[in-house]
Amino acid sequence: MNDLIYRKHISIKKFGQNFLINKKIIEKIIKKINLIKNDNIIEIGPGFGALTFPICSFVKKMTVLEIDENIVFFLLKSIFFKKINVILTDVMKFNFIYFFSDKKNILYRFIGNLPYNISSCFFLSTIRYVQNIYDMHFMFQKEVANRLLASPGNKEYGRLSIIAQHFYCIKSIINVNKCNFFPIPKVDSIFLQFIPRKIHPQYKIEKYFFALELITRYAFQHRRKFLNKNLSKLFSKNQLFSLGINPYVRAENISVSQYFLLAKEFLKIKN
Repeated sequence: MNDLIYRKHISIKKFGQNFLINKKIIEKIIKKINLIKNDNIIEIGPGFGALTFPICSFVKKMTVLEIDENIVFFLLKSIFFKKINVILTDVMKFNFIYFFSDKKNILYRFIGNLPYNISSCFFLSTIRYVQNIYDMHFMFQKEVANRLLASPGNKEYGRLSIIAQHFYCIKSIINVNKCNFFPIPKVDSIFLQFIPRKIHPQYKIEKYFFALELITRYAFQHRRKFLNKNLSKLFSKNQLFSLGINPYVRAENISVSQYFLLAKEFLKIKN
């Protein structure tokens, strides 16, 4: 990719445009993704094709979602235009449920260098259609990536860690220094792999997401307080004890599997 293309482009701040430009990093990422010809790829924010064009060398067809009209025009003029289904859209408003509705039994692989300003929100939105996902590979700013990967007892462990790890098995693929992007952002990044756990039927996914979101919101509202204080509106001490959960520890010391038990109990009571 000609660096001049990036330097001539005026990055739009609200779109969170920081383009990955290091070819060696790109090659490592493509190798780690382990693409095959019949993969159904959806790329979020393709930019000027840093990942898109190498992916096109492996797959028959891919879908890319891009919000910038100038970039869409560039992609449609590329030598790979016949392989790329380009959709001009704001990914936060795109109706994936409708997109998947006429594609029964097809699993998609999501890939993208996510804009930092939407990364967490977009990731959480994927849980709604996790049954349609084979895996995901996303670039996150380091701070968010560390929260997604965090273990109990770690200061970075919190609501995002619990909800993410309940629905996905998450693995760090490669650390990426900020100098590998243009324009250079203020923070480093980590490229992550997400494999859906597929532990719930489709009709239960939103219920468990709602339960975990609510319980963790209460549990972490005062990080220094004990669990029995934070969860007093939802569970009694005896209920916590009955689930094998110590009410006299803090929210950050409860495992993902224990939060799942709380979610199950909450939904049972609610029903």
